[in-house]
Amino acid sequence: MSAEVVVACGLAVGLLLWSARRWLMGRPNGWARLPGELRRAELIYSERPFRVGEPEAISAKVDRAYRRRDGVFVLLELKTRAHARAYPSDVIELSAQRMALGSESGQPVASHAYVLIQAPDGRFLGCRRVRLLPAREVVALARRRRQLLRGALQPRANGAPHLCGDCAHSQRCGR
Repeated sequence: MSAEVVVACGLAVGLLLWSARRWLMGRPNGWARLPGELRRAELIYSERPFRVGEPEAISAKVDRAYRRRDGVFVLLELKTRAHARAYPSDVIELSAQRMALGSESGQPVASHAYVLIQAPDGRFLGCRRVRLLPAREVVALARRRRQLLRGALQPRANGAPHLCGDCAHSQRCGR
């Protein structure tokens, strides 16, 4: 092989590698860890607060909101924890985000979302799809929270005694 051919091949390979690296660097961190539905969607909102005023005032900061090609938003919540599981609190948080984003944007938001979990050391642990609560349940939770904070309702144990040790309200509910 002549020197010119070797140099041309080397330049072509170098250009290909440079292009691939540049394309990958342009993708959001963890892009390969996203569910297929979100890899084909466009990231529209990141760390942005939204608010709904009626029937109950709810404010929520959306971690990530992706818009699918059909115009529907899908939410993603990033969590750092030791185990790859989604908790009821994640579902409540994402459901409130769904209400607030849908109300403020006027756009449809999917009835499911994702919780992407990484370990404290940065390792990817998993991505869990969760079904979101209907709006009426989110409103009921928001009203109950408001009543608890006003002192109009008495707190009750949450059914998970291992969580009571770190709860700021444990003295009020008798645990």
